[in-house]
Amino acid sequence: MSSTFTIRPVQPDDSPALAALIQATPSLGQISFTYKYLADVIAVHQALSPGFDGLVALEGETIVGLVFGERLDVQYAGGVRPAGYISNLRVHPDYRRQGIAHSLAAYGLPYAENILGQDGLLYAAVPAGNLSEALLSTYNFHTTQPIQGGAVPMRGTPPRDLPGISVRPAFPSDLPSLADGMNRFYKDHILWSPVSPSSLAAFLEQQAAEVRPNQLYLAERAGQIVAGLSTSDRTNLVRMHIAHAPVYLHLLGALLGVLPATGSLRSLTVRHVWYAPGEQEAARHLWQSLRYRLRHQATSLGIAFDPQDSLADVFQLPSWLPLVSARYGLRTTLQDDPDRPVYCLAGP
Repeated sequence: MSSTFTIRPVQPDDSPALAALIQATPSLGQISFTYKYLADVIAVHQALSPGFDGLVALEGETIVGLVFGERLDVQYAGGVRPAGYISNLRVHPDYRRQGIAHSLAAYGLPYAENILGQDGLLYAAVPAGNLSEALLSTYNFHTTQPIQGGAVPMRGTPPRDLPGISVRPAFPSDLPSLADGMNRFYKDHILWSPVSPSSLAAFLEQQAAEVRPNQLYLAERAGQIVAGLSTSDRTNLVRMHIAHAPVYLHLLGALLGVLPATGSLRSLTVRHVWYAPGEQEAARHLWQSLRYRLRHQATSLGIAFDPQDSLADVFQLPSWLPLVSARYGLRTTLQDDPDRPVYCLAGP
């Protein structure tokens, strides 16, 4: 590697260069995508990910590589562990195969692990065919079972009513019940970050560039909350851009009204999907209702899930809907049951 490459933490004035680099480095695979930022990159990540950190690689004064990280606590190996979620490992196309990604990893992994401690873990979602796959074995990451993600088009017609079930946004008084329901649903999942009423309140209050993107919705039966999910409307902050896809996917996306000619998706990120025991039908109704109710806010809902999880039966995706396959790579000295379901983060 050239001796002119240096690594340092991100700085506030890096944002324009980071936005350009992210847009210039689409993922690899049959469906290739990147992100276009409509607001300051670092300000957005710091506001929406309180544990945000990042590194850049420079040739002289030019940023040619980057990696982001987010500090959080997740369930793993029988406890709640300090973790770092790694994202946006990118190297400018003109500087690939020069060891920059390895240099970012060699600098960043010890740095992160020193912060997290011996019981911590690092993890990253790696789409099939992405250049990050080659780094996993080199740096002793092991992978989870495959996960899937995609953009689900909105509905043009409302779903049929489900007797006894009503759907509405959450109120502050609902947060204790929602937190309890989420934690119970995900108690056996790895990589779930346990929530509390105060953490959900903070989630709702997050703001970046005068945008408050997050909302919680719930399904209620006889005054009892039986299902819920969250949405994040980041369409005025950052948008996924499809850089490459087979022709039939462009045609399908245009037909469904999901993918305009520009290739830029207006998608809401869906997370925190849960339901009480025996209330899977209520969760399906909540999901389908929001696909209709939020149709003027975006053209699709972005999801990620473990296909072995019961959430696959909540979403009930048609076989023709294109999905992106990925795995989580984990670096940790701890061991857990490889068959446990995985909680998946979705979206940027």
